[in-house]
Amino acid sequence: MAVKFDQHVDIDAPADTVWATIIDPSTWPQWLPDVEQVTNVSAVEPGGTFQFQGGGESGSGSITLVDAASYQLKIVVQSGAVPETHTFDVDRSGGFLGLGGNDARLKYTLEYDPPGGFLSDFAAGGNPKDMLKVKHTLDKVKGLAERRA
Repeated sequence: MAVKFDQHVDIDAPADTVWATIIDPSTWPQWLPDVEQVTNVSAVEPGGTFQFQGGGESGSGSITLVDAASYQLKIVVQSGAVPETHTFDVDRSGGFLGLGGNDARLKYTLEYDPPGGFLSDFAAGGNPKDMLKVKHTLDKVKGLAERRA
């Protein structure tokens, strides 16, 4: 059973700018959790792959969803025994009902299936480390996108 952490942040930048920030592999080491260096990016499209280093470990990643029309990106990374899925959804939030305005909302979901069954799932579900990881990731993307805007 997968454990899921999700949060969102409002960003004072157009949705296009936020989208451009998260699909640019050169920015990933600045905000993607546990990633300090990205290499060998084949393509930022479904089926694309890359290698990364972070925290003294090497890992691999794959891009499973890139939807420019709905601003959705899904990346699966693995450096240990448990793969993590990172899903990003960018929504226009400015103006009346999200129409107009210059703001965006970024939702981020971190999901993984911890080994050890039900008790492990229960313990991981209340893991403050991963909750903070999600919050810090959102804050980093927010800062980058707002500087780009």
